[in-house]
Amino acid sequence: MLKVRYPCGAKGVLVLVMLLTITACSGTRFFYNRLDTLIDWYVDDYVTLDREQSADFQGRIDQLLDWHRREELPSYAQLLTNFERSLDPSLDAEAVATLFAELSAAADRLEVRILDLMIDFGATLTLAQRQEFMLALEDEQDEQRERLLSRSDEAYRKNVEEQFADNLSKFLGRLTESQKETLALYTRDYQRFDGVWIEDRARWTAELTDVIARDTPSWPSEVHGVLARREAARSPEYVAVYTHNSALSQAIFTEVINLRTPKQDRRLRRKIDDYREDFTALVAQAQPFSPTAINP
Repeated sequence: MLKVRYPCGAKGVLVLVMLLTITACSGTRFFYNRLDTLIDWYVDDYVTLDREQSADFQGRIDQLLDWHRREELPSYAQLLTNFERSLDPSLDAEAVATLFAELSAAADRLEVRILDLMIDFGATLTLAQRQEFMLALEDEQDEQRERLLSRSDEAYRKNVEEQFADNLSKFLGRLTESQKETLALYTRDYQRFDGVWIEDRARWTAELTDVIARDTPSWPSEVHGVLARREAARSPEYVAVYTHNSALSQAIFTEVINLRTPKQDRRLRRKIDDYREDFTALVAQAQPFSPTAINP
């Protein structure tokens, strides 16, 4: 039997794809072309598959990535071009809001494809395998709850600050003292999101567990329904904290980029050129669309 790792929800694979394609720079093509394998390494074990099922799963992932190369990466390249144009004379709030909205829309499109893939593939598994998946998902959630909620408020804020510094330095290089001070100032106002995120996740995971346990012929459509209702079912607190923190994220991004030095500006533009070149090369690797292919 072969262990295949699944993400804790579609977001696990989603984040992996987005981050590897955006942050790997000269290694983007190497990592992207090995995502089917990296997905296995990236997440915890969730369900045990036999060799035939594993091959089926890998084939579906390959089709998903081919769709992503063909349909999504061209828009990534254009997004980078638009972003570079918005740097002069300086970034403004409208340009950054547009950038974030386009990234969110790209993530949403990928999430829909991943959810379809997982549900369609789940229909080929036994009830015992589907229940194994849900038990592993619940165990992982308990671990997340303990790890995330055990942090103090100060540790949470510091984690946010460090994450921003790490991500921005990938594009700009070493941050200046002024940029670091800006990060520290803005992240003081971040509200804790881990608690409301855990509770939201626990709610829809419980609904999925109930659907899987009933094992009715309509369970795939019921799962689609649970996942489709997630956003509408989120608590007012979840929405308020997410909206507040998203606005702060955009402000941080704008301020730090606009404080860039000439050296950082050159590095940022080189990075943009590197990513755009990699995306273009990856698009060229995509297989032509075939209407007879299985839709992930």
